[in-house]
Amino acid sequence: MDVWPLFTRAILLCGLFTLLLPTADAEPFADGVAAYRSGDFQQARAAFEMLSAKGDARAQFALGLLYENGEGVEQDSKAAAGWYRRSADQGYAKAQYNLGMLHLQGVGVKRDELAARDWFERAAAQGNPDAVARLLKFAEDGDVNAQYRVAVMYLNGGAVTRDAKTAARWMQRAAARGHLDAMFAMGWLTETGKGTERSYSAATNWYQPAASQGHVKSMYNLARLIRLGQGQPPDRARAEQLYEQAASAGFVPAQLSLGLLYDLGEDWPRDPARAASWYNTAAANGSAEAQLNLGYLLAAGEGVKPDFLQAYARTYAAERLGHPLAADNLRLLGEKLTQAEIIQARERGESLVNRARALPGLVAAGR
Repeated sequence: MDVWPLFTRAILLCGLFTLLLPTADAEPFADGVAAYRSGDFQQARAAFEMLSAKGDARAQFALGLLYENGEGVEQDSKAAAGWYRRSADQGYAKAQYNLGMLHLQGVGVKRDELAARDWFERAAAQGNPDAVARLLKFAEDGDVNAQYRVAVMYLNGGAVTRDAKTAARWMQRAAARGHLDAMFAMGWLTETGKGTERSYSAATNWYQPAASQGHVKSMYNLARLIRLGQGQPPDRARAEQLYEQAASAGFVPAQLSLGLLYDLGEDWPRDPARAASWYNTAAANGSAEAQLNLGYLLAAGEGVKPDFLQAYARTYAAERLGHPLAADNLRLLGEKLTQAEIIQARERGESLVNRARALPGLVAAGR
């Protein structure tokens, strides 16, 4: 989220070095700092160039400062931006902030407020106070994305003091202007009563427009409220439609939820075959819980043909992916198989695990 009186860039090298932890190159870096403080910019530059060649983000930032200020080198804003970029790409917050300032002012790089805001966001996420101030200024000036980021900062704390009410105010400003993630977040804040008055009907009113524009998390949460009749009368058909839209868009919690709903049949028609199908989809997308539940259906022969070897493979995959209930199921399934079959099942399970771990990211299981 964005906050920002017009602070200048961090310029003093001494403000950068005092908080650094010792590293293998701590002594050469300290030598460079000492040379800088004594006014020997040439020696400082030599020390920082040596470390920068090794990829030291601190030294790269320091070189950026030397080039920006013309200390020990001819002043060169373009070279400064290049060194800041190398450091910033490694996550160094001070370099991210200074690079943002160069983009904001169009010095050494093309003027680009979006790029500036992006670098300020990265630095602010690490608690850089000047970057936080800059983001707030973007938000106050009406930048909807900045308003959303400010809300997230106040919600999570760290860069700023955690404040749910302030977070909700910024989130509502962004949501009112159609920011989809902010609309979803306002639904969640309103549903849980975090920073604002709790109201299921108001939550529905935030989720609905975001869901209609394809926001899968909003579809999922709206489906749950409609299924449970919270904020409006229950409507199973509408809930199913929303769950399936989210699931078809690749949202694993929706896939798993459909599996569970058809499996358990508590406020839903029980259909083990459809449960197995959705479990299979969620499992293919990395869900350990879906692997475990599919293993259960395969062992019980519910909705699928009984297959203890395949059940063991699925359960073994669930265990390897960290599901806490898989070990007991494996022990019981192992009693149904020969040692040779167990070896075969584990090979299949390991293949499932490898496929899951090759996915870009795994979504935690949950109903």
